[in-house]
Amino acid sequence: MKRSLILAGTLLLAALVCVRAQTKDESKKETYQPGTVLTVDKHVPESNYIGSPADAPLQGDDYSYDIGIRVNCMVYVGRYESAIDYIPSSFAPNHEVEVLTHKHILYVRMPDLGREVKMGIVGHTRVKDDVCRVKN
Repeated sequence: MKRSLILAGTLLLAALVCVRAQTKDESKKETYQPGTVLTVDKHVPESNYIGSPADAPLQGDDYSYDIGIRVNCMVYVGRYESAIDYIPSSFAPNHEVEVLTHKHILYVRMPDLGREVKMGIVGHTRVKDDVCRVKN
């Protein structure tokens, strides 16, 4: 009797853990939202060197871009970084993209690359136009 109760309790505990893990995975699944690329600007890192520019240490090539994407009534600025001087064609102004925002990260689906691009959010602003005022 004792053995069957322990076995039943163990099976119940395993089932609860499995259900909890499954619901946690489902809650992480968020949906992509349509967005529009507004701006594409080359990011120029600031130098903190205070001497003659001729004496400044050499800097490596930095291929990063600040991409402004409007999603609903918010404009997010994400930093796209590339190892080479390349920017996907999906990051053209007025181009529609699918965006997932999660904390301080933008995930942008790139159908032309066949993958998803992860960008850190470096800024965001709320859009103040008539459509957004009506929704509030």
